[in-house]
Amino acid sequence: MRTVRSRPNWVQTDGVVQRRPFSSVAVVVLVVVMASCGSPSRNGAGPAPTTARTTTSSAPPRTTSTTSPVAALSATAMVSPDQGVAGTLFTFSVVIRGPGTLNSEAVQFGDGATSGANAGQIACGDTARADHTSTYTHAYEQPGTYTFRDDISVLGPPPSCNHKETTATVVLVVAAPLATATLNGAFLSPSKNIACLISSPGGVDAVRCATFAPPLLVTMGPTGTSQTCAGPQCDLGNPAAETPVLPYGSATGDATFQCLSSSAGMTCTIVGGVGFRISRAGVTRIS
Repeated sequence: MRTVRSRPNWVQTDGVVQRRPFSSVAVVVLVVVMASCGSPSRNGAGPAPTTARTTTSSAPPRTTSTTSPVAALSATAMVSPDQGVAGTLFTFSVVIRGPGTLNSEAVQFGDGATSGANAGQIACGDTARADHTSTYTHAYEQPGTYTFRDDISVLGPPPSCNHKETTATVVLVVAAPLATATLNGAFLSPSKNIACLISSPGGVDAVRCATFAPPLLVTMGPTGTSQTCAGPQCDLGNPAAETPVLPYGSATGDATFQCLSSSAGMTCTIVGGVGFRISRAGVTRIS
């Protein structure tokens, strides 16, 4: 009798070897799912790659804005030279700055003389600025203290187009010539405690003032440099009996120096305002 070894899936029935049916064989299917994006994980292991989600807002971006302040209308008056005797030709400059369109200027020199300018018809909506520099020249026939005044009118910018006004002023002291106000350049204060001497053309170019109580002496040259002496050793000098008095509020001088008399003392300067003030209280430097 032949012996047949049994093998998996094979059986022997009545001496006949037959294949076992597959009905009892389980089939295992391994499905590997790979991500549609990115690289597969090594050896088929590891988490599937993820994709970050981006959210886009449909709202418009926020913007910030700053508004620059609008400078106010302004005007400044200046005079050159800033001192002089009667007959000197002075030049006044008026610097105007600000929004709007310059409409008109009305100038008064302080001695009754006037001047000015008118821009003519100006319509609302003009966008020109009022920035402008005006110049006026004038000579004063008499010494004195004068106030130059310029009344300025500007048509404001749209939409309001309101009229705006401003005024520029400057005070000018016009001196009396030495020939009419002094004795060969010498003069006294109303208290007669101060005596001054301004050199005449061809002499020593200096101004010299002294107080007798207390004894003080100050001398200034044409550049504004000054020297001061105090005490009985100072050479104060003796003014002549006929030396004229320079009234308070009035001035005298030449092309270099100007001395203004006031109750606070005698103030002597060169062009530009550099100088000194002398009084019973002492000598004060002005710069």
